[in-house]
Amino acid sequence: MNSSIQPLAQDKNPWVLLIVTMSAVMVGFQFIGSFFGLLVAMPFYDGTLMEFVEAASSPVGNDSMRIPLLLMQGTASFTGFILVPMLLFKFYYHESPVFFPASSLKEFPVLLTIVLVPLFMLVNAPFIEWNQNFTFPESMSGLEQKLKAMEELLRQTSEFITKFDSIGELMLGLVVVAVIPGIGEELVFRGMIQNNAYRITGNIHVGIWLAALLFSMFHLQFYGLIPRTLLGVLFGYLYYFSGNLIYPMIAHFMNNGFTLVMLYLYNKGAVDIDIESTDVIPWYQVAFGVVTSAVILLSFKKSFEDKNVNAELG
Repeated sequence: MNSSIQPLAQDKNPWVLLIVTMSAVMVGFQFIGSFFGLLVAMPFYDGTLMEFVEAASSPVGNDSMRIPLLLMQGTASFTGFILVPMLLFKFYYHESPVFFPASSLKEFPVLLTIVLVPLFMLVNAPFIEWNQNFTFPESMSGLEQKLKAMEELLRQTSEFITKFDSIGELMLGLVVVAVIPGIGEELVFRGMIQNNAYRITGNIHVGIWLAALLFSMFHLQFYGLIPRTLLGVLFGYLYYFSGNLIYPMIAHFMNNGFTLVMLYLYNKGAVDIDIESTDVIPWYQVAFGVVTSAVILLSFKKSFEDKNVNAELG
């Protein structure tokens, strides 16, 4: 049974489920998780409470805030995307999540998922470049300036917390940036929101794209809206084709983790490739990414279609 098209909490209106889920996750992440994050991070700052609060309000450039900032982000993400959804399932959805059928977890699709992620980065590269250089009409210049200022602040913060001085800091970064979002964001946006969007629209493809758009919008980065939406679409189809949320979780972890490791190696001078560069890559590399990604995704889909046919014949 494909859990990606099995409605959750059928006794409740999907619009209400969608709104309640998004609102609860937002409150859990922005407010409750942020408060818990401060409590978790405080012992790792060498200073008074007031000094810590002041440093937390403007942490970029303060090396003593890198670990506390990671801990704050990790705690907020865990609270909003894992703890809150599990509480929703227990006390609001009134059912257990059925996203992880062990019978559909196979080595070959896992390998395809791992290989697919870096290839899809080639596909996404021109969209990243286009979105980063998007220009608003003159009449909307005020909005453009605000969005660019927000983008620059997020860029500086991201660059600050990913300049790790040791393997230990890298491992903590992988947990915060790759493991927790890989599990939590897929649980929320594919497991819950995609399901509710499918019930609302009656079309799984529209549901996948709508969930991906909400996933991208949640990150509050206009200049990454399109490529992150396309990434969310990829995750959505991995879930739809397999019926197992493990695969998009693996893909999400690979995407964030691969980027983080490459940044670490680049900052250490071990590689010459700046994975966050928005320079235009050659068209033939994009074409290679498109063709190979399509082949791998179709092979991924076929591996589950063959399994289902064999199960029916057996």
